[in-house]
Amino acid sequence: MKKVEITERVVGKVNGDGFELFLNKDRIGEISLRNNKKEYLLQSGFVAEGNRIYKVEEAGEPVTQFVHDCDLGWC
Repeated sequence: MKKVEITERVVGKVNGDGFELFLNKDRIGEISLRNNKKEYLLQSGFVAEGNRIYKVEEAGEPVTQFVHDCDLGWC
């Protein structure tokens, strides 16, 4: 798994006693500010560490060749 920091791209909108969090207009979670305590409630695939928000991505298979199916004669 790979973590990509997205903190600078996340937008927060005030909602009651906290903020809704959006990435590219997609809601990714919220920050609750109840009882003077901050709590992150994030969608699956996102994590908060300290004051940073990360998107967790599956590590893909390493690229072993540039083109595929060259044996079909189109390369």
